[in-house]
Amino acid sequence: MAHSKDSPWTLEFPQDLLPSAERTALLYHLCYLLLGRFLDLQSLIREQALETQRVFRCSEAVIIKCVGTSSNLDSSLFPILTKVVEKNKHLLALSYMGKVRTWIDDIIKPVDSMVKRYEQHIQSVEKCAVDVIQIQKKLEEPFEPLKKIKSLEEEIAQLEERMRAENVSWMNKNHLTELQKQLGRYRMKHGLIVYLEEVQKCLSRIKQILFQLQKFWERVGSLLDTLKDRTLVGDNLTEDLDDMKEEFLTSTEAAREYWKTFGVSCRRAQGVFSVQSENAYKFLDINRSSLSEDEQMEQYKSVMEKLKQISPQYSSTE
Repeated sequence: MAHSKDSPWTLEFPQDLLPSAERTALLYHLCYLLLGRFLDLQSLIREQALETQRVFRCSEAVIIKCVGTSSNLDSSLFPILTKVVEKNKHLLALSYMGKVRTWIDDIIKPVDSMVKRYEQHIQSVEKCAVDVIQIQKKLEEPFEPLKKIKSLEEEIAQLEERMRAENVSWMNKNHLTELQKQLGRYRMKHGLIVYLEEVQKCLSRIKQILFQLQKFWERVGSLLDTLKDRTLVGDNLTEDLDDMKEEFLTSTEAAREYWKTFGVSCRRAQGVFSVQSENAYKFLDINRSSLSEDEQMEQYKSVMEKLKQISPQYSSTE
């Protein structure tokens, strides 16, 4: 029942989970900053962000079940199995293996449900992006073309070059600051749909991790079934399993070590979902309309800086 080499699962899955979960919240924060002044748009983003919170809480609950089961396997089941096999109590061994199979099935079902819920949520975020575009068209003029952004970037670069070569006047400084604000606003508008698309990518990655978790448990169940089949011939117990005993005991000890490590990984994953569901979405409690333009830009820059520090990055958020 130890982990097989050909399985796609890795005990380092929390390392993949963390950046995706962190980026999801930061991307929602960017969208919230962009659209908060429009109540209809604000409501759309808020609804998706709150659903992500709920999905993360449910994911945490599923991971807690994984933690509990791995702990039970390590602390109680494997020691009991070792004793009954040593004493050739094969019927009792089969009974305990059947109990484990029930535990595994009780995990596979909720994990499968979570994978499906992520799929539905991803589709909902995709629809949200379409709705945002439609509402945006009704509320204001279409986004400025990319050439405007390019023009501002060039103007800022030229002004900065002049300021380095000449005596800097307060007028130049003010002009530069104003241009940078304009550029920030255009970048924010242009980045809106990109951010929602990245939310989908992050959620898809988390869904894939949970899908791999589901397959992992299914494989454990299959390995357990194989072990039971080797203990049985048809409907009758084999008369003598002494030739299998040493192999079984060795495998059990190896499995115990694996499950200890797996339990640690699950606790780390639980921590990721816990922190992200409880703390990462506090920006939703802020009245966005109460922020001045400078405060909005300051938050925008801060969130962008945090995004740059998180790896992997699925696409540019520059």
